[in-house]
Amino acid sequence: MYDFDEVIDRRGHNSAKWDRRFIGEGEEALLPFWVADTDFRTLPQVNEALEECVRHGIYGYTLPPEGCAAAAARWQRVRHGFEVKEEWVTFLAGIDCALATAVQAFTQPGDAVLINTPIYTPFFEMAQLSGRRVVENPMKLVEGRYEFDFDDFAQKAKEAKIFLFCNPQNPTARCLTREELEKIGAICAENDLLILSDEIHADIVFDGRKHIPIASLSPELVRRTITCTSPSKTFSVAGLVASVIIIPDGDIRARFETVKERNSINTGILGLVAMEAAYNSGDAYADQVRDYLQANRDFAVDYVQKHIPGITPVVPEATFLLWLDCAGLGLPREELEGFFTAAGVRLSGGTAYKEPTGQFARLNFGCARATLEAGLKRIEAAAKARAAG
Repeated sequence: MYDFDEVIDRRGHNSAKWDRRFIGEGEEALLPFWVADTDFRTLPQVNEALEECVRHGIYGYTLPPEGCAAAAARWQRVRHGFEVKEEWVTFLAGIDCALATAVQAFTQPGDAVLINTPIYTPFFEMAQLSGRRVVENPMKLVEGRYEFDFDDFAQKAKEAKIFLFCNPQNPTARCLTREELEKIGAICAENDLLILSDEIHADIVFDGRKHIPIASLSPELVRRTITCTSPSKTFSVAGLVASVIIIPDGDIRARFETVKERNSINTGILGLVAMEAAYNSGDAYADQVRDYLQANRDFAVDYVQKHIPGITPVVPEATFLLWLDCAGLGLPREELEGFFTAAGVRLSGGTAYKEPTGQFARLNFGCARATLEAGLKRIEAAAKARAAG
């Protein structure tokens, strides 16, 4: 059994999430629930593999470990039922890099790039920085659950060259169903649309759901899909910047690799060593961290519903991200971030993800329960003080 209740002090260890530049110091320090990494100690086998690499003491130019692609393929087969050939696998420093690489490889300046909103910020930033035109397909919040607007999606797919997709979805925490994925796939196939599918949260799905890689649904979809994933969310190794990019089609893979090499964004040896160890030895850890996060999800949703007036949680089906509807607080959009800062916490503001109302925030519950409870109590105190006038 792994101890996810352990509270580990990450301050002073160059953590973006906990660094004093972002949360302050001493009594003025905020509790951070923003950057999407976890506060859990990683798998022991990952540390052992890294220690062996470090003992060697030379960090020259390297190749991916021979077993790394096989480990990534095994993980997809065993965990998600996706039969991946080793030759389909390439590696990158991160999925943000994959977004930029795919946009540059398969579109031209001015071409339309299709995204769902709200969405993780690099989905549109990488396209905009490359001079592409971002076309938004807003999701609809229906009875507390985000859904695809398929009519709008089908219309906008006609003008796009590539669909940048996220499943499980960040920030809405949806785990899309087979029926939804089949509809998305059919529209993309009809419009000859390339799919880049960010599946970095695939291991963290709740309530007995199964993550379904969209590429696994049919030969047509496996041909037109670039699947991106990483051990970073599951195993707390985001700082080692190593991602798996699965590209079955040889021509698409060659074009992707050409741009990757041109941009010199290969990953380092430590990230790949950690990846191989995690994907070969991490099944029990992944199961247990998912279960712990589901319990955290339940605790957080219950706490917000019972104790925090003015805030409504969108119940996560996956990820360790809780999307909060804060419209009931009655605050102008420009004051919402300040409300949380004054409460003593740092969350991610929804406007960063192209959420149009400005009334949402994202809370990361990938932490020890004690830390989560402390943060929720701070928000409760602030919300009740506001409600009392």
